[in-house]
Amino acid sequence: MIDIIIPAYNAHKTIDRTLFSIAYQENIKDINVYIINDKSDNDYSEQVNFFKKFMNITELNLSENSGPGIARQYGIDNSNNPYIIFMDSDDVLAGPSEVRTLYNEIKDNDYDLVVSSFLEQLENNEMVEHFEDMTWVHGKIYKRSFLETNKIRFNNTRYNEDVGFNRKVFLYDSKIKYIDDITYIWCFNKNSLTRTKNDEFKLKFFINYIYNITNALETAINDKCSYKKISETALEYMVNFYFNYIGYMNINNSKMFLKQLKEMKEIYEKYSVKDEKTKKMIIEKRIESFQNRGISLKYISISFDDFINLIQEA
Repeated sequence: MIDIIIPAYNAHKTIDRTLFSIAYQENIKDINVYIINDKSDNDYSEQVNFFKKFMNITELNLSENSGPGIARQYGIDNSNNPYIIFMDSDDVLAGPSEVRTLYNEIKDNDYDLVVSSFLEQLENNEMVEHFEDMTWVHGKIYKRSFLETNKIRFNNTRYNEDVGFNRKVFLYDSKIKYIDDITYIWCFNKNSLTRTKNDEFKLKFFINYIYNITNALETAINDKCSYKKISETALEYMVNFYFNYIGYMNINNSKMFLKQLKEMKEIYEKYSVKDEKTKKMIIEKRIESFQNRGISLKYISISFDDFINLIQEA
């Protein structure tokens, strides 16, 4: 009934804990696990041979290293259960009832997506709770038929492909349920792509972020999705890009970052939120999200409107 898809690239040191957390699930008989080997140096036959005593588990192999988005899509295309959960190969489910909790919620109420809370482990081992989060694919269960009907797929970008995927799900008139249960732990891994502090990578990361959101909005516009959802999404992510710009961009790459935003700015202005109360609420919610992740906003040097003007000048 449920497919758990795990992209894995040289994850042999961490994937055992991921698989153990699945093997402990109360409804393990309802679960098929797919390790998508993203051209790792070695296969995962040792893990498959061990865990197949406890659960249905399969390794699928990509012919070349392609990144987690393509690996997840390959898993979707080569599995067939009605519901899909994504996990990373260095993370764990929070307890033995998590898959059952997600499954019961989506099945009994006929939702297209159920979004639980999840914990993010920071470098100092502190835990930050994410709730009503539509950035990551962590702690969620998707209805396969909804994805197929609306042709929602991961694209071939290597970074931030999950935010584009989730945003398409949101824009396509989906029935989404947010629950308070914590089902997933995003474990700290200093070697993961999202933890790198390299400035060159950060620029690629943010450019892919912009591309994925712009692509999701353009697709929704072409398919005549809800004007309200398009306008609120455009505002929400323009605010995100504003905070990313002032918080992470340095003088050497700021112009390139701004140039990438010109197409997004056109959508934002064409589909602007007219209601000032709604606009204020969306901005305040994004500020709260950044603060919850421990990001300081004390040193904001330019206003949001000045940021929009900088995009035009870039």
